[in-house]
Amino acid sequence: MTTTKKYIFVLLSFLFISTQSLFAQQDEKAKKILDEMSNFYQGLDAFSADVHQEAISTSEGKLGDIDMKAIISGNKYQLQLDGQTIYSDTKNVYRYDQEMEEVTIESAEGDDESLTGSPSQIYTLYQKNFKYLYTGKENGLDVIDLSPDKSLDINYFRIRMYIKSSTKELVKWEMYEKGNLMKYVYVINNFDKNVSVSDSDFKFNTASHPDVEVVDLR
Repeated sequence: MTTTKKYIFVLLSFLFISTQSLFAQQDEKAKKILDEMSNFYQGLDAFSADVHQEAISTSEGKLGDIDMKAIISGNKYQLQLDGQTIYSDTKNVYRYDQEMEEVTIESAEGDDESLTGSPSQIYTLYQKNFKYLYTGKENGLDVIDLSPDKSLDINYFRIRMYIKSSTKELVKWEMYEKGNLMKYVYVINNFDKNVSVSDSDFKFNTASHPDVEVVDLR
């Protein structure tokens, strides 16, 4: 797996975690802040943001980074990154590789990387199978730690979220691998809650790209 594809996989693995059970006890202050954040995003028709990711080794330091642009409307999304664009209209996922001039189309339900939801699920992730704890303020941001249920088959022991107190925007999150070997840091910039979108923004138009090879895996 290439470095770029590994970064994509790590991001999407986090964004689309599937869960089943609930914790009985939770931090009420953390829950209030998380609920306000979730309500804020779910109240938007569409939004866009730039996401900068860094992969950091606890022994070797920074290993690499990647920049992405996300456009989200409900459960539909478009991700632009490093020569690739990923679209989802909730039924199908389109991966367009500009360099290869190839687009791969898969059913969202059958996607190997669990792309059955939307990146917007990051704002409701805490609601199932995660214990959350308010840890204080840092540079005007509310800091909340999410700890996954031990029954979950994921390689992370903590997700730390940084939420802007005044607007309830999620501005950064950090993921810590089990064994504390790697940390992945995601910073959100250029957030725009007033974007105008149409259905065509979430589907690759093969008719408009006659020179692109179509690999249909549905």
